[in-house]
Amino acid sequence: MNRVKVLAVAAVTVLLAACATTPIVRTRMAPQVNLASFHTYAFLPKPGTDTGPYHSLTTQQLESDVGQELQSRGYVPAAAGEAPDLLVNFIVGAHDRVEGMLGGPGWGPGWGRWGPWGPWGGGPGWGPGYGDIETITTVSLSIDLVNRADNSVVWSGTAYSDHTRQMLDHPAEAIDLATHQIFLQFPLARH
Repeated sequence: MNRVKVLAVAAVTVLLAACATTPIVRTRMAPQVNLASFHTYAFLPKPGTDTGPYHSLTTQQLESDVGQELQSRGYVPAAAGEAPDLLVNFIVGAHDRVEGMLGGPGWGPGWGRWGPWGPWGGGPGWGPGYGDIETITTVSLSIDLVNRADNSVVWSGTAYSDHTRQMLDHPAEAIDLATHQIFLQFPLARH
């Protein structure tokens, strides 16, 4: 399995800080699309959140959450054997960024200082010291609505948030929050 996909799926299970932090949401709609012209939906058989040959817990929860959001806006699930107007896909992602400051010149132990043992020695030396540097992981969840007739995305919403301990402890709540926040920006009002 692709390591990046595994990390991304793991990240979505801990996605977007529950209660304490509201995710940042961005949405896009295809030009000249009337979302009210679509009436039925179905989920892709293998969405981006499924990397294995099974339906992940994340996908199951997203199908439930997104189904509720779509139905509250007047869309109905396509009947068995019926071709839906819209197909729904989920995509997860994660990326790291480094934040912090390098310290000024100083004397003392540490990696990356020039000392008696060379530039990467672990002994005392003179050079830039390292201050509070940390890696922060930003996770994202995208929900795409695809026009089944021409296989084009007609609407997409993405929630972004920094990965937190709260997400690890309460992944279901984090997914619920992200899904709800995305659909708050859906252009059709609830029916």
